[in-house]
Amino acid sequence: MNGPDFERFQANAQDCGVLFYYAGEFTPAVVAAAADSLKQRLATEDASGPAKRKLFSTFVEMAHNILHYAVPPEEGGVAPLAADAATGPKGAIGVGKDLPEGGQEAEAAPQYWIVCSNAVDVAHVPRLTDKLDALRAMSLEEIKQSYREQLRNPDHNANDTLSKGAGLGLLTIARDASAPLEYSFAPSPDTEGRTALFHVKARI
Repeated sequence: MNGPDFERFQANAQDCGVLFYYAGEFTPAVVAAAADSLKQRLATEDASGPAKRKLFSTFVEMAHNILHYAVPPEEGGVAPLAADAATGPKGAIGVGKDLPEGGQEAEAAPQYWIVCSNAVDVAHVPRLTDKLDALRAMSLEEIKQSYREQLRNPDHNANDTLSKGAGLGLLTIARDASAPLEYSFAPSPDTEGRTALFHVKARI
């Protein structure tokens, strides 16, 4: 990337309201460092305490979803990343805020967003689609009720061997979002149809 290309990249990020962005390998150390960097970045934002807490919580949940469920670049299997894998999976995550027309700061509290992207095995796409469509159809109270039920569900791990953390990650993200979660799948390049790029967006 040369100087003019980098200037255009910076301008595009600014126009999109990007506050924080990371793309690359996800490991526990990387997630911890990124979370700390985001916390410091949010400290400079004129947002309410609850909004900052929800942004941080959503960021951590999305980052851990990439860490635990993304398909490693060198693999195409259904199984999640092994705990003793030499390298972590690849993914991207960004945090930003909607700007009014013209890019000028609004007097009203801005709406923030978080987007993440990672590769998933195509065999998981129907399952993820069902979960996300169900979440999108729920009211906030229904999401909270489902969250409480999952906390008290001792059989979850036996019934769903692919989810970690009792499957609370997406429920936590949906609970803190101000609008239904947005998601999409797209074919991953160079994997012969074995994986798909999975994008999730939450508005806070």
